[in-house]
Amino acid sequence: MNGPKVLDEVAAERTRQDAQWGGAGHDDAQPTDTFVQLITDYAGWARVKAREGSSVEARHRLIQVAALAVAAVESLDRRSGARPQAVPPAAAPEGAPAREDGLNWE
Repeated sequence: MNGPKVLDEVAAERTRQDAQWGGAGHDDAQPTDTFVQLITDYAGWARVKAREGSSVEARHRLIQVAALAVAAVESLDRRSGARPQAVPPAAAPEGAPAREDGLNWE
C-alpha cells in the first residue's frame, strides 16, 4: 500500500482547489449538498474513464473526489465550531467474509 503517496497527492489537489476557488471562505459558503453533488459528478467521470480503459484519468478523478471529500469535512468542522466525534465503523454484513484489505464494511 502506498498510502502516504496517495495522501500527498490528495493534499496537493486540495492546495490546487484552494488556489482556484479561494479556500475556506469559498468552501464554507457552499451547502453540504453542493459538495455531495460535486463528489458524485467527479466519481461518475472516474467511472466513465475506467470503462473507457483510461486508468490514469480515472485515478486523477478519484484523487479529485478524495480532495473534495476532505474539503467538505473540513468545512463541516469549521462551521460546527468543533470536530465532531467520528462515526464508528459499520460491522460486516451477516455472513459476509472478512475483508483482507483492512477496510470496514460501510
